[in-house]
Amino acid sequence: MTTARDLYPPSRMLKRAFTAGLMSTGITVIDFHEATLPELAFSVKRFGAKAGVHFSAAPFSENSIQLVFLDSMGAEISEDRLGDLLSMYESHRAVRSVPSRVGWVSYAEYIHDIYTASAAGFVDSVPISAKEPMVIVDMNNGPAYLVLPSLLSSLGVRLIAVNSGKPAPRTPARLLPHPRSLTMLADMTRASEATFAAALSVDASQVFLIDDKGRFVDPDLAVAAVASLLPQGSRLAVLDSTSRVVDMVAEKNKLTLIRVRGLVSDISRGMRRIKATLGASDAGEFVYPHFSPAPDGMLFIAKLLEMLCTSEIRLSTLVESLPEVQRFTLEHEIEEGKMSSLLEYVLSLSTEVSIAPTSVKYKAGDVWVKVEVDPPRSKVYVSAEAATRSAVEVVKKEYEKLVEFLEGFA
Repeated sequence: MTTARDLYPPSRMLKRAFTAGLMSTGITVIDFHEATLPELAFSVKRFGAKAGVHFSAAPFSENSIQLVFLDSMGAEISEDRLGDLLSMYESHRAVRSVPSRVGWVSYAEYIHDIYTASAAGFVDSVPISAKEPMVIVDMNNGPAYLVLPSLLSSLGVRLIAVNSGKPAPRTPARLLPHPRSLTMLADMTRASEATFAAALSVDASQVFLIDDKGRFVDPDLAVAAVASLLPQGSRLAVLDSTSRVVDMVAEKNKLTLIRVRGLVSDISRGMRRIKATLGASDAGEFVYPHFSPAPDGMLFIAKLLEMLCTSEIRLSTLVESLPEVQRFTLEHEIEEGKMSSLLEYVLSLSTEVSIAPTSVKYKAGDVWVKVEVDPPRSKVYVSAEAATRSAVEVVKKEYEKLVEFLEGFA
């Protein structure tokens, strides 16, 4: 089995405890120390491991650590399989080894070099190096700082790195980029005339974009923009929660589109059925199955540069050219101190959710409802694509539920 973690001390502590537990059952562990989730997923198949586990900060909660379990292909395991593992844990069915058969730990620091060389070979560097684009990337104090600068440098990209390196002592853990970081990236992009800016999740599995005009690109629109650059006949798999704008782009560009219910891991399984060339979610996750079955924000940055430089088009132009989808939206005032608690509450409303730095989508009946906070304006927006009258009624009902929560929040 392979293991890795982000840079926060609780992740390190729990990974070591978990590793000790694996050793006690006779399992040999390849430990990559500080490494991103994409690197771990890539390494599982590369090293012939049976599984992988990554430890990182959890979304919106400073007191939780997120564990991601990967199968032997490097894809996140299904909900059913995860349920089986939890059942085994709760029934205490783990069998301990005798001392002579305790497992061993091997340390593999070279994973960064292996991943970088492989990822660089997956990208056409010729159009990139010819343009010498500049990008700004918020590493979110995650292990991407050990990998992404080398990857982009090998492609001829000029990089401005933000929040690069280990976090300050006693800094609260955070999976997703802070809204303040997105505002800072927007200002830096306008000032530097960068090709675009990107903010990574702490495990580098998710990526969120700022276009060349300094505007945050809604994750739904990011998927649609990338889809518009795919060659005709390409096959694309997306989560069921993704906006219908992707369907409109797929129809116009003659793409084969499959919608998948569940998690990004279900996208990987859906991609195998239609032999898709790209998988994406409205949570900033992009999967390149010919490289790895797991979402990879670092590889996506490189591939987006390849597409933009090859097409000689600006990201802002792509986004502006996308068709519009009608939405029904209600707004409510909210104090900034309550925003994280509200989003954490929204996460509890459904088992089907999609998470971004300032928003959460969740399934209410047959409707995907989006709750988005806007710190500068002290607003929260509740919306859904207004395809039917029933969707409007669902938004109104969910809006009342969230207002009730805020009014009762101490």
